[in-house]
Amino acid sequence: MQNGTNAQAPDAATLRAQIREQVRQQVQAARDQAKTAAQQAAQQGGGTSIEVPSPNAPVVVVRPPGTDGDIFIPQRAEHIAIEFFVMVVAIFFVVPIARAFARRIDKTPVSSGLDAGLTSQLQRIENNVDSMAIEIERISEAQRYMVRLQSERAGQPALAPKQPAS
Repeated sequence: MQNGTNAQAPDAATLRAQIREQVRQQVQAARDQAKTAAQQAAQQGGGTSIEVPSPNAPVVVVRPPGTDGDIFIPQRAEHIAIEFFVMVVAIFFVVPIARAFARRIDKTPVSSGLDAGLTSQLQRIENNVDSMAIEIERISEAQRYMVRLQSERAGQPALAPKQPAS
């Protein structure tokens, strides 16, 4: 049983290779015919030139319903058409969804997250800082007063010189 399947596998592979070679030969013959037809048309003064795709250019064959002829569309054009439709879908569906999501984020209120005990403690700290600021202001006012007094006395002698008793 294994011998039968092994014998069929090389036959199928060789058959595929033969079919590929025949297709390549037919494509090459068709290209050669197209080139000669284009040259003949140019020599006869038809005025139009026919462009034959290069052998390395990928080609997609499309057969519209009701037609017998082949229409050759380059594969790059197919990719461009697909990308265009993806862009249109993105514009009509993704952009409005992104806008709605952004509006939802903007409307969400920010919760304070502070409980009542923490709020009262922060209030007490704020009151203490305010009272400390007032006391520091008083101390600085007293210091400025003392500096002014010392600067005024610097010009006057502290004690009158004693005169010797005669």
